[in-house]
Amino acid sequence: MGVLHKAGELDERSREVLGAVVRTHIGSAAPVSSRQLTRLGRFGLSSASLRNMMADLEYLGFLTHPHVSAGRVPTDLGYRTFVSTLMEARAPGLETRARIASELAPESFEMDRFLHAVSRLLSSLTGEVGLVAAPPAVFFVLKSVHFTRVAERKVLVAQVSDANLVESRLIETHDDFAQHELDGISNRLTAEYAGRTLADVRRHLLEALAEEKTRVDAALARALELGRQAFSDDRTPGDAVVVEGTENILEKPEFRRDVDALRRMLRGFEERARLVNLLTDCLASPGTTVVIGSENDFTGEMQSAVVATTYGRGDRALGVLGVIGPRRMEYEDVVPVVEELGRYVTRRLSEGAS
Repeated sequence: MGVLHKAGELDERSREVLGAVVRTHIGSAAPVSSRQLTRLGRFGLSSASLRNMMADLEYLGFLTHPHVSAGRVPTDLGYRTFVSTLMEARAPGLETRARIASELAPESFEMDRFLHAVSRLLSSLTGEVGLVAAPPAVFFVLKSVHFTRVAERKVLVAQVSDANLVESRLIETHDDFAQHELDGISNRLTAEYAGRTLADVRRHLLEALAEEKTRVDAALARALELGRQAFSDDRTPGDAVVVEGTENILEKPEFRRDVDALRRMLRGFEERARLVNLLTDCLASPGTTVVIGSENDFTGEMQSAVVATTYGRGDRALGVLGVIGPRRMEYEDVVPVVEELGRYVTRRLSEGAS
């Protein structure tokens, strides 16, 4: 049965009670009792009446209770219903928008630095762990490539995308190159491969090298071999995601109380390939995605939630940014902040590519 259908079974008062339980639990990290709801003074009902309504919500699967005599806490279905139909998102204030602009505007489009800066800011603004997935190679369309000699047989490669993102790497070459030769190779490879994706560039370079074995153009062979090294795909899957703010997990009451859960969460951050897969799934759905607990193998195992949104150039999604934290997350504040960062990064990339 779908979430919206289940939520449709609730009358207005039950929806209000569910929303109050979720918000109270988010704020306290403790089970919520009917007496606590009575003290809110919003319902005009006795503690006994509220207790009965909470029992009904538990029967329907929206709430559960960790102990017989304890209050209730939301289930994954309860959180999902809150996020999908009950929460009132609070738009980021002028102060938050100003901070985003002031902290990210000075950053260059050097990809690694920029994505780390975005992830750190996400973590700082939300109190959760920031995640940013770099654009997959298939989305990186080459605008130009630049080679700079930094030492004997060491060359810095800067690949510039059509969105003006810069990916830099240091490579060690078999032969030494003079800077004037590197300038010529930069121009040659830019003219030949601009407008192609990185995967396409790699394929054409390998084909050209195979053909060149039957020729005697040494200069071309050196250029192609340098290009092969510059565009080789030697990154592990985990290199595609930037994680900042893992120390925030240590401040969460649910993880301070449960050492095993904390250990699983921290171990999960080391499994970057699984994080990449989770964020890649979000990339398949443009816009904002909220994944809660059992809705995904990773978040289910970690008893966590992810709020993510796509960023890109114009209407083309390039990557995903967001946060991961406990299911008891301040969704009403976190979702708008994540969306604001997504819009800002998209705007920067679109302006940079114009």
